[in-house]
Amino acid sequence: MDKVRWGVIGCGGIAARRTIPEFKKMVSNAQIVSVMDISADRAKEVAEQFEVPHWCETEEELLGREIDAVYIATPQDVHCRQVVRAAEAGKHILCEKPMAVSLDEVNRMESACGAAGVKFMLGFCMRNNVYNRKARELVLSGAVGKVVMGRAQLTCWYPPIADAWRQDVSISHGGALIDMGTHCLDILEWIMGAKIVEVAGFHDLLVQKYRTRIEDTSTIVVRFDNGAHGIVDNYFNLPDAAAQNSLELHGTKGSIIAKGSIGQDPTGEMFSILQGEELGYDADQVRDVRAERQEYELEGIGIYGQMIEAFSRCIMEDTAPPVTLDDGRHSVAVTLAIYKSVAEKRVIQVEDQ
Repeated sequence: MDKVRWGVIGCGGIAARRTIPEFKKMVSNAQIVSVMDISADRAKEVAEQFEVPHWCETEEELLGREIDAVYIATPQDVHCRQVVRAAEAGKHILCEKPMAVSLDEVNRMESACGAAGVKFMLGFCMRNNVYNRKARELVLSGAVGKVVMGRAQLTCWYPPIADAWRQDVSISHGGALIDMGTHCLDILEWIMGAKIVEVAGFHDLLVQKYRTRIEDTSTIVVRFDNGAHGIVDNYFNLPDAAAQNSLELHGTKGSIIAKGSIGQDPTGEMFSILQGEELGYDADQVRDVRAERQEYELEGIGIYGQMIEAFSRCIMEDTAPPVTLDDGRHSVAVTLAIYKSVAEKRVIQVEDQ
């Protein structure tokens, strides 16, 4: 196989805005041979814009073509059905997050992929940001000592929009948390090399006037299996220009602070304050707010294109994908636990099964 042949299910939103453009620009080991959308006009427009040789408006037609893999970029309420259909058609699957809206759906997806012997990868593309990768390298090397706290923030201004599926709870199953928080929760776990085991949080609809009730304000506290604490904050009601999309890792030897590394861009900025050894107690508690910093200037490339290239390589070399179905199961379990915590106003244990 010289190149993996891809089909795309769902041509709106992230597929047309990020994934397909980066695919065409930077991926060398794959090609798009067909795109599908329930809107024929949209599918045709995307095919023409990106010089894709075939377009269609049904999953059956796309899955019946000679393709090796599908990229599923549709609302989460149809992920399960589409993954099962793709697996039964013998196609490897890259699915956007959130993977599913229940653990029962995850079980069905897992069974279908296992029975068909196809690979599944979940689209946690923000792991590909060069600054997030550097943060993970530093944390896992012990540079910050024992990690005691991490914070991940992703916010935007998302006003009421006619026919926006994310604002229809029957489709989205939630708001700022399920849309943006799932990325933040994953990136903290991945950087720390630890799993979230307990959650608690607050959700509110403070600003936006959506047609159904979803949270525009989500503030979550978590505990990891290594004992560290975490904060994940996601808001649909902050101006884009003011959103810092911050990443913070704090440990016994120092801290790593990044801005803009959580989001769709491959860029950002980051510094660390690392002392190299644990110091004695200072009764005066003097703070040097301008402590010497290590600034990082790294060059990133498209995080969605990296995702396609990495999964294509896994298919060609028959290796495991970097984000697995089990990762997806855990993400769904954490998300469900958070919504349960908000509803019941108590701390909830995460149960992956």
